[in-house]
Amino acid sequence: MSAITNIERPLAISPEANRRDAASNQIKHFIRSNRLAPGERLPTVRKMSEHFEITRDAVWRALRQLQKEEWLEGLPNKRYTVSGKLYNSILRSIRVRAIFSGEGYIYFSGFRRLADALSRECRYNNIDLHIDLLPLGKMPEQSVWENCDFLMMDSDSSRAFLKVFEKFPVPVIGLDANYSDLYEANFVTDHHLGGRFAAEAMLKRGDRAAVVVYHAGSENNPRIGARIDGFRQTWLEGGRSLESITLVPIEWSRSSFEIALNVQKHLEIFPAKGSYFVTDGRLATNFLEVLAFQRVDVPQTVALIGYDGAQRGELTDPPMTTIQQDMDRIALSAVSCIRDIASGSEKSKVLERVAPVLVTRSSF
Repeated sequence: MSAITNIERPLAISPEANRRDAASNQIKHFIRSNRLAPGERLPTVRKMSEHFEITRDAVWRALRQLQKEEWLEGLPNKRYTVSGKLYNSILRSIRVRAIFSGEGYIYFSGFRRLADALSRECRYNNIDLHIDLLPLGKMPEQSVWENCDFLMMDSDSSRAFLKVFEKFPVPVIGLDANYSDLYEANFVTDHHLGGRFAAEAMLKRGDRAAVVVYHAGSENNPRIGARIDGFRQTWLEGGRSLESITLVPIEWSRSSFEIALNVQKHLEIFPAKGSYFVTDGRLATNFLEVLAFQRVDVPQTVALIGYDGAQRGELTDPPMTTIQQDMDRIALSAVSCIRDIASGSEKSKVLERVAPVLVTRSSF
């Protein structure tokens, strides 16, 4: 790949690296991150020297090298502008639309984090990102494909798209999406591994029994089902019996208050005790709120591990231990894939599983 089309994230520069190359990378980063338009002038050599904390001579050498590489065009007054050729080959914005399940807001906290991560990565890579919401139960319209070069979609949105469209007119990137060979790539959390992490944490504590909580009906969802299966498999591999796992379905609602009421009704019949793996982030934070209301000692009487809901889980009492999806990694992989396709790189279709991480706090 030529210097002009190489838009990889700048690598860290070692102290031994050539000063001119180090300065060149810094200036390239400055052009990309500030989205300088063709013909737009760079700051003066003095200002760049001060900003990058390098010598003026290193800046001059870097500018001349970048002019040779056709990143810059020189002016008679020893100033430099971004070249039009560079703009057409690198800085021309790619139009991307991301579809998330929601109405007024993105329903699921994990995907809200993913949307934030995608926004950061797209800004860095000069990609125009437009985020649309698709309410649950609503089907997408043909107009969704207009004015976009790529489309990204989350799990519930992908289910609706696969029902409506037999083929996709632009490349589609799945974000933990339902499986299909129509995607150019699908970046999914390894939910089975997440369930294994939860079981391993309980086994290390020496727990002999466990309660697995989920929304009623969600066990048929491939993601929730994988979390439960991963937990069950590791639990059995740890020498525990299947009978020592209690499965607890809680009715789902769009209202967190109603979910909390459903949790409270359950705990009034079956008082909380032991170790809980709650497979949904909002359900887990609701669970902790109800336990706090009932003055249950966490983690002494009840130890709890959630799944996602990491941001809200920081505010629970006590803060929630959770299996967190690595949305930064998914966003970086998705944007890198778009960049590769846009540059014309031949690439086979990708299904990449991204490992979650166990965030340990005070609830376990």
